[in-house]
This record gives sequence, structure tokens and C-alpha cells, in this order.
Amino acid sequence: GKTPRYYQEIAINKVIQSVLEGKKRILLTMATGTGKTFVAFQIVWKLWSSRWNKDGEYRRPKVLYLADRNVLVDDPRIKDFAILGDARHRIRGEAIKSREMYFSTYQSIAKDASRPGLYRDYSPDFFDFIIVDECHRGSARDDSNWREILEYFKNAYQLGMTATPLRKENVNTYRYFGNPVYEYSLKQGIDDGFLSPYRVYRVVTSWDAAGWRPSREELDRYGRLIPDKEYGTKDFERVVSLKMRTQAIAKHLTRFLHNSERLAKTIIFCVDQEHAEDMRRQLNNLNTDLVKEYPDYVVRIVSDEGDIGRMHLSNFMELERITPTLVTTSKLLSTGVDVPLCKNVVLFRVINSMVEFKQIIGRGTRIR
Repeated sequence: GKTPRYYQEIAINKVIQSVLEGKKRILLTMATGTGKTFVAFQIVWKLWSSRWNKDGEYRRPKVLYLADRNVLVDDPRIKDFAILGDARHRIRGEAIKSREMYFSTYQSIAKDASRPGLYRDYSPDFFDFIIVDECHRGSARDDSNWREILEYFKNAYQLGMTATPLRKENVNTYRYFGNPVYEYSLKQGIDDGFLSPYRVYRVVTSWDAAGWRPSREELDRYGRLIPDKEYGTKDFERVVSLKMRTQAIAKHLTRFLHNSERLAKTIIFCVDQEHAEDMRRQLNNLNTDLVKEYPDYVVRIVSDEGDIGRMHLSNFMELERITPTLVTTSKLLSTGVDVPLCKNVVLFRVINSMVEFKQIIGRGTRIR
């Protein structure tokens, strides 16, 4: 298939070199959209083909690919790692030990009050190599279930992959995996022409600029009295829901798309699932002409949607499909979702972390 780009080649070689030098914890930092999964596959393929394993025996390695969302596990299994055929296994329920390439979410194998801890069905020495995708999201935090899993398999070589350089929010990741053996940043990706540059437009509603105070006896959507005080951006959709504000942003976005491209794939990040539903409804009402032609022009993709949401997501990621075009979500699409045709990313909630901001921006910087 595909030939690795120059920086992917360096990343692959740096990891292989670290493994051969006996380094048990390895970190790779590569910007969103620069092909971390492809790099992971190339590393596994090299270890697999050379029959490398931690015990120095003549056999292929047992590899575990871990992430915290189904899409981050199923996508690589079905696409990048497809060539491994029957050697692949998605861990669910009972422990099957005859395969070589295992995929799982932390949640599926973790141990807590509601889960038995499936990872213990495998001996601590079972895996030779573990890949932790998006490892900045908790895997290295001491208090997490995930850290417990990594500690249990401590004899395995562990590769953490992240898109986020060192910041105080993910200092634990660096403490656990050490400094990156290689880094490739968003700026480098844009300068090299592998990622699309982005422009930031700031839109401030009058409610955000001046604050908002309810009129006397004003009720919220549940018919409860709204406490009489000044509300600002950080309160909207958390403490108090402002339908007029959601409507105003939906109108502004619709106008923006009218003046640019109405069929441009767009992701709108909302405060929570309910807010995402409000936004979906408003956009639906403002674009009835297109909704008539394309019933799924505007959809909500959140965890509550279950199978319907998964179907919308796979259609949204499809290169040949026009719709869904406008997708409202809360956090589900912030990482690991590959939508090369995504042109607009709308942040309709407060983002307090540069790590999360860069992840979200990465939804729109991929080049087809």
C-alpha cells in the first residue's frame, strides 16, 4: 500500500530503535491528522514480520491496542490493521488467547464496582507490546483504572501516542512514558503542507458581551423560577439555558454557510447532549429547503444516540456522501474521528484547555 511520509518514517524508526534498546516506556507526539494509526501499524508490522517479542523466543509478538472510545479501537482494527486478518481479536466478554493482535477499550477490560476486570484473565506476561492511543486522556493518571491495567502488564513494552505536547494538563503522561522519542507538531504539519491551515473567527453574542439577567418571575424550560442574578458565558447551558442565544448562533452559522458553502461538512461542539439537540433543532428549522431534499442534512451525534448515532457518524466520515452535513455534538467527536472533508469547526462551548482546543481544531485540519 501506502509509503510512509518522511516524518512517519522517522517516528517508526525511533520507536523500533527504542524497543531494540530495551526501553520499556515510549512516547510519540504527533499532531492530529498526521497518521498516528498508520505509524502504529507500521511499527507492529515490523515487529510482527521479524518475530520480535520481549522473551526472545521464535514467535510473533502478542500486541494489545488500547484506547478509550469504540471508534478509536474499531477503526484501526477494520482499516489499518486489516491485513493481519484472523490474527486480530476485539476483546469482549471471555478471554480468547490464541490470537496475536488484540484491540480493546480500557472500559471493556477495566475493574471497578460494575466491571469484573477482564484484563486479569490474561497473565501479566501475556502481551509483548501495548499501544495506548490518545494516551494523554487519563491512562497515565495514578488514580485511573487504566493505570492499573498498564501496571499489571508492566513487563510489556508500552507505546503511548498523543497529539498534545507537554502542558500541565497532561504532565502525568510524560511522567509515566518519559519524554517523546519523536515529536511532529501542528505547525510542522501545516508548514510541510500535510495539514490545512486554519482561521479562527470569533463571534460574540450580546448576551455573552454584556451578560444576561432574567426578568421577574421568569421560568426555565422545566418551569422552574430562574434565580435573579447576572449570568455570563460560563453559565449558559450549564446553569441557565438561553434559547434566544442558541437561535442567534444558529442564524449566524446559517448565514455564514449561505455566503460560503451550504454543503460544507461542519461540526458544532455544544455544552452537553441536550444543548446539541437544541442546536440541531434550530439549524433544522433554519434550513428547511435543504432538509426537504436531504432529511439527514442536520443530525446530532452523541453517545445517547446509540446505533443511530454510529450510523450517522460512519456516513459523516464517508468521502462520497454529502450528508450528514451539519453535525451537533458535545464531546464525542473531539478526537480520533477522521472526517477529511470537514471544513468548519464551531465551538459553541467554553474550552478551558489548550490540549482540547488543538484536538478539536484537528477535526478540520486534515487534508484528503
